[in-house]
Amino acid sequence: MNIEILSILVLIAMFVIATILPINMGALAFAAAFIVGSLIMGMTPNDIFAGFPSDLFLTLVGITYLFRYRPEQWHH
Repeated sequence: MNIEILSILVLIAMFVIATILPINMGALAFAAAFIVGSLIMGMTPNDIFAGFPSDLFLTLVGITYLFRYRPEQWHH
């Protein structure tokens, strides 16, 4: 089985697990990326982190917290 098919199967399994169990999809995806990258593709942790969009992650976390802790006057 080639790596592309195996990655798609891991993605499908990840969706099923996150649907059935109360597990965060992002955390599950991060773990799956490390499992597929390190065990199947033979990548080092530095190689896996190099493909992670840290700028986008920080932007999304910042915006999430901005809207979580907004003042009461923003409520309608």
